Amino acid sequence: MQIKPLMCDPRVVDLTDGVAMVVTDLHGDFDLYRRYRDRFLKLRAWGFARRLILCGDLIHSEGPARADRSLDIMLDVLALQQTLGPDLIILLGNHEMPHIYGVNLARGDVEYTPRFEAAMGAHRAAIVALLKRLPFYVRTQAGVMISHAGAPPAALTPTGWDRLRGYDHDAVLAQADVLAHAEPEALAALRADYAKLAGQPYDTLARRYLAVSGPDDPRYDDLLRALIVSDSEAFNFLWSALFTRNELDIGEAQYGAQVDAFLRVASEGFTPQRVLVAGHIPTRGRRIVAERQLRLHSGAQDGVTRDSCYLLLDTAQAVDDAYDLLPHVFRIDDA
Repeated sequence: MQIKPLMCDPRVVDLTDGVAMVVTDLHGDFDLYRRYRDRFLKLRAWGFARRLILCGDLIHSEGPARADRSLDIMLDVLALQQTLGPDLIILLGNHEMPHIYGVNLARGDVEYTPRFEAAMGAHRAAIVALLKRLPFYVRTQAGVMISHAGAPPAALTPTGWDRLRGYDHDAVLAQADVLAHAEPEALAALRADYAKLAGQPYDTLARRYLAVSGPDDPRYDDLLRALIVSDSEAFNFLWSALFTRNELDIGEAQYGAQVDAFLRVASEGFTPQRVLVAGHIPTRGRRIVAERQLRLHSGAQDGVTRDSCYLLLDTAQAVDDAYDLLPHVFRIDDA
């Protein structure tokens, strides 16, 4: 009999048995995603793994538009869910979050969100519905906690942890839904203010960032909603959790104390969590951070997969420290 993972809270999945293959940060690289998927399906068929955990940032390539196959990944994930059910676990990453709220995400000259908004087309409703359902964390009987970004500074107390594990996107979005009922004159004024702030006509901005067809599109004013939501305390609470730069911002020693505090509060009602696994910050395949965290990187670096790794974690076998995980990290290029 197959034992399903326990969903203890809307945003936390508890696993008490079975081997999980953990993959992070593929960023629109469909060929690499397919290699991990096929490796997992072979391991599953041979009885060596039961679950696949994708730790977020499946979308948004750093390269040119022709190389960005984020949509192919998301469509395949939707199909894979039909086969694997609860044995496929996807965590929300910082690159997925903006598409829930209509917020633009860019770095330097690379604008991530407009490209994927345009690519989604008729698939957008199904993809965004999936993104809204995604958990943020996995806890395991092994004492290993899995996240996208690492230990969030906003959740180092029981109150902060409770907020994260019960986070409701729709409740946050509802704060701005009054726009949908605004008088035409009020909407026109808001659009004009937004255009003045951005220095471009609102219609140009909506078509560019939301891939809408024009004023008759029901999502035409989502940029206005995004502006209001992004100024809310609840939105910024989650944003800080998914976009945290961890040791790069505060140094490894201080971040180590942050990891310890987070693991303590996140253990409430379950097996004590002793080790954290995260992706988010690029590294050469794997790295131990502050003794308590394994930084895993599954994506290609400069098109090279030599250091692209995945973790095979027995979720029932106790793990004492991050170094215990190193023998279970494998390169995708290895046979």
